[in-house]
Amino acid sequence: MAAFAFTLPVLPGQGGAVRGMGDALEGSAELQEAYEASRKILGIREEKVWVQKTPIGEALVVYWETEDPQRALRELADSQDEAVEKFRDLVMSAAPALDLSGEQPIASELLFSWPKP
Repeated sequence: MAAFAFTLPVLPGQGGAVRGMGDALEGSAELQEAYEASRKILGIREEKVWVQKTPIGEALVVYWETEDPQRALRELADSQDEAVEKFRDLVMSAAPALDLSGEQPIASELLFSWPKP
């Protein structure tokens, strides 16, 4: 299982929309169930999302555990699942730095890892 993290800048004025997704998930058992099912479709075993305040604005920090992060991103782009579409629409409107149309939507370089395996 691969650990995969990425950061997306949040557009000015969109922090509330990003936080609203988390609030909505916490407040609705039905939405939680649909979201969990969507993560299974995407092949994501674990997901954590933070909003990080920086000197140049807010950023969305996402952590996934999945076998194939690039496949999960491509599936996110193509899925017709309602919960996946809602997440994708939110990300594309609030933090549109993610280009889901490419073969590798996100290219990351691991600088170091601790502890060593």
